[in-house]
Amino acid sequence: MQTRGNSIAFDKVSRIYRRAGQPNFRAVDNVSLTIAAGEFVCIVGPSGCGKSTLMQICAGLVTPSDGTVLVGSTPVTGPGADRGVVFQQDSVFPWMSVIDNVEYGLKCRGVPARERREIAREYLARVGLGMVETSWPKELSGGMRKRVAIAGVFANGSGVLLLDEPFGALDYVTRHQLHDVLLGLWDDGTSSPRTILFVTHDVDEALTLGDRILVMGSGRVVDDIAVRAARPRTPDALLDRDMVEIRHTLLRHLGLEGPRARAPELVAAGR
Repeated sequence: MQTRGNSIAFDKVSRIYRRAGQPNFRAVDNVSLTIAAGEFVCIVGPSGCGKSTLMQICAGLVTPSDGTVLVGSTPVTGPGADRGVVFQQDSVFPWMSVIDNVEYGLKCRGVPARERREIAREYLARVGLGMVETSWPKELSGGMRKRVAIAGVFANGSGVLLLDEPFGALDYVTRHQLHDVLLGLWDDGTSSPRTILFVTHDVDEALTLGDRILVMGSGRVVDDIAVRAARPRTPDALLDRDMVEIRHTLLRHLGLEGPRARAPELVAAGR
C-alpha cells in the first residue's frame, strides 16, 4: 500500500479555556504555520506550552476557539482516517490479539478481511513483530506494544501521523530502537513519505528525528529551526558542530542554559 503525505496548515489558530472564577487560559495563541507534505516536524517546549493541544487540534480531538486547520485542502472538523494518532499511553486494545489491533483501522474503513490481514502482516514484519501476531498485548513489553501501535497507524494508510510523546515512558535503548523503526517506516523509498508531527520533551530525540523543530512557549511558536543533517543521525552525529549549536539553541529556549552558552569546541577554539 502506497500512501502520500498531506500538507498541514494552521491559520491563526487559538484555543482558549474558560475557567470559572479565574482568568481565561490561552493554551494556543494565534498560531499560523505550514508543514509541507512528507515533512517530519518535531515540536518541543516546556510542559503547558500548548504543544499537545496544538496536536490535538490537528487530530480533531480539540476544537479551536479561533482559526482553521487544513490537512491537504480539507478543513479539520473532527477525527478522520486521513490522520493517525499515537499517544504516550498504550493505545492498543487489550482484548484484541496483536494482528487484530493492527487491522482495526482497516476494518473500520471496510477493507476486506483478506486484504487487511495481508497489510497487517506486512507492517508487523516491518516493525519486527511478525512472530507474535497471535499474542495478546499483556504478553508483550512496553516497547513491543508501542511497535504494535505504530504498525497500526501506518497500516491504516493515513497521510498524516500525529505522535504525542510516544516514546516518553520507554527506556533509552528501546526508545532509540523505535526511532529507527519509525524512520524506516516513514521514508522507506517506495513512496512519498507520510507527514509526521511529533511532540517530544527530549531535545536529542527531536534532533535525531526531525526535518524541522518547532519550539513552543506560552501557546506560541517562538522558533522554527531547520535540521539539515543527513540521516541516520547517530549519537556521534549529534556532536557535529551544527547539531551542537541547534541543541544549545533549544536548551536556551527551554531555560536550561544561559543566553551565552556555546558549544564546547567553539569555546576551545576561542570563538
